Amino acid sequence: MAITMKDIAKIAGVSVNTVSRALNDRPEINEETKRSIKKIAQELNYVPNTIAATLASKKSKSIGLVIPDICDPFFAMQARGVEDAARKHGYSVIIINTDEIPKNELNAITTLYGIRVAGVILTSVSFGMEHIEEMKSRQLPFVLLNRYLRQFDADYVINDHQKGSYMATKHLLALGHKRIGIILGPERITSVQDRLTGYLQAMDEAGIKLSKEYAIHGENLKPETGELLTEELMRKNPRPTAIFAYCDSLAIGACAGIRKVGYTIPRDVALVGYDDIPYAQYFEIPLTTVAQPAYNMGKAACKIILEKIKLGGDEKDLESQHIVFEPELVIRKSCGAQVQIESSWSDY
Repeated sequence: MAITMKDIAKIAGVSVNTVSRALNDRPEINEETKRSIKKIAQELNYVPNTIAATLASKKSKSIGLVIPDICDPFFAMQARGVEDAARKHGYSVIIINTDEIPKNELNAITTLYGIRVAGVILTSVSFGMEHIEEMKSRQLPFVLLNRYLRQFDADYVINDHQKGSYMATKHLLALGHKRIGIILGPERITSVQDRLTGYLQAMDEAGIKLSKEYAIHGENLKPETGELLTEELMRKNPRPTAIFAYCDSLAIGACAGIRKVGYTIPRDVALVGYDDIPYAQYFEIPLTTVAQPAYNMGKAACKIILEKIKLGGDEKDLESQHIVFEPELVIRKSCGAQVQIESSWSDY
């Protein structure tokens, strides 16, 4: 039979309310009483009933994390950053995978509200105004991770997508490539739009006007999508001599797509990814990629949501927090040469 606060109260000779306040470190209970009650609770192996506590307070010590796919190493690292930061403050994290389907994301918000999470971090790729309205109507604190909305000023944590894409494309240009293809995620995502803009800016500065056919979008960020998009690019005439992948997950698929049509990296085609997932350096041909600090981005998003939770909804006069992490070009073997270039981003 599970030990209850009533059992602890009986042994300690105090009321159940006193036990509850002591276990929650309420200031009105003196330290000696707290120590005594906590010792009894520990000896009895007491486990708090978090469901009952949530029902009583109408708020849990949980944070919701809406994520496209925890199997993607980049999102997994962000989730770990969120979880580690939350744990330090006594919060747990409830993760919901949505497979990048807008309907699933709206359902996730409804589910998290139903279990009374204290706040939500969204690292969604299909996030839109309907999600904002849903959370505003429910007065649910939230933070956007990896992306933002142009039409709504919300708290967000992102990487400087445009700068990172610009740096990657400049690197390929410096190696002598002119036919540089780019494979991307869904067009509706702001980070996709920003990375495409950085690529186009670098190409424009180099005086290169490529057909729009060299920039192609997929419906998700999975490796199999990267493979299909790359096959499509490599069958063009003339084919690209270099490919920039929106993310390392697509780059994994790009490797397979390049092999499938009979070419090799980097002899026939240079390849650059984005994210610097943990095993990018262990590819058969180590991947040149743009690093973004996934773990620290997750921690930063958690810090913001905890601040919003602490305010208890009293945040109307606060300015939204916009945290932008700097990208870093990590040069390995997949471009055929380790050439360091100077970025002219400061002139942008």
